[in-house]
Amino acid sequence: MEEGISFETLGNILLWFVVLTLLAYGNREIEIWRITKDIERYLRFFRRARDRAVNVVLSSVKEAAQKYKQKLDLRVLEDRISQLIESVFIQPESKDPFKIITKLKHLISTENKRLSNEIKILVPSLNDNDVENLKNMVSAARALNSIYKMLDHYYRLARKFKSLWLLIQLQSLMPFMSEEIRALEKSLDAFKNGYPIGDSVGSLVASRFIFKHTTDFKPVEIVENTIAVEVPFDGRKVYVIKAKGPSGCTGHPDDALRELLKDLNGNVDLIVTVDAAIKLEGENSGLVVDGVGVAIGGLGVEKFNIEEVATYNQIPLYAVLVKMSEAEALSVMSKAVALAADTAVERVERIIRERSKEGRNVILVGVGNTIGVYP
Repeated sequence: MEEGISFETLGNILLWFVVLTLLAYGNREIEIWRITKDIERYLRFFRRARDRAVNVVLSSVKEAAQKYKQKLDLRVLEDRISQLIESVFIQPESKDPFKIITKLKHLISTENKRLSNEIKILVPSLNDNDVENLKNMVSAARALNSIYKMLDHYYRLARKFKSLWLLIQLQSLMPFMSEEIRALEKSLDAFKNGYPIGDSVGSLVASRFIFKHTTDFKPVEIVENTIAVEVPFDGRKVYVIKAKGPSGCTGHPDDALRELLKDLNGNVDLIVTVDAAIKLEGENSGLVVDGVGVAIGGLGVEKFNIEEVATYNQIPLYAVLVKMSEAEALSVMSKAVALAADTAVERVERIIRERSKEGRNVILVGVGNTIGVYP
């Protein structure tokens, strides 16, 4: 007699399939709910950081206006600041890379001038230092706004399509973005009060080198917001280039280097650049390393131009880097980084002694934001 599956057994099997399907679906929904709550918690933090940045910019402009006894229309102020923070920088077309660096430099210059003009329209009597510091604060607020809106965009897309994998990827990015947000948020207090930040270490090294080897110097503003100082050192002439302090600007080290090389007819033994660098997790803040090349960050415009002019004149390029975290780079300079500046000066001196001849010229470029650093 053939045996078959009874209706009761078949019903139990179907019931198990239904239960397992419901459990799988329920587990997926619970996982999506858990991840979305975690992402929402980060997004609330990012939104608060963005809103605080906007309020700091508004209050700083109001304080500047009071300082110069100038009346402000609050509605106009809020509207103009909102427009500045929402504005975007459009990269040049890269399908044809010919002269893309020249285009990018032109756009960056236009953007800087536009931002300066916008701030001067609000408070015409502002001095250059205050304008530069406010520009840095607006840039930080703009970056915070851009990061928040982009992350919020992807979060809403993931919720809209209930994409677990997009949510998982977004959740995995949040701790890293949180570090960047905190770094930008900390920079606001430094720029508002005019304190040196971690990224100022390149300018600080240049400044300490100047004051260590001479007391009688006359800074020459070789290009806009960028100075050059001639410093005697062990029978050599060291020409130090840095942004003009103590305002929060980075200057134009590539243009300054080009002008200086013209004055010296390319008669230079070596070029040394000093800048901050992001450390690895296993490295200590304030670690000083040296190498070959150009130590400079950003969009790569200044780096390309320095490499190009040095290659044309066949001048060796050396670099000194001071390691720090991203948060340290944008917040008030830490003790470890400040102490590392002295070590970096000694490293620069050693490079100059060992790799240049007496009676020759050397160029030292202190790279980075020079806020709070003289001269």
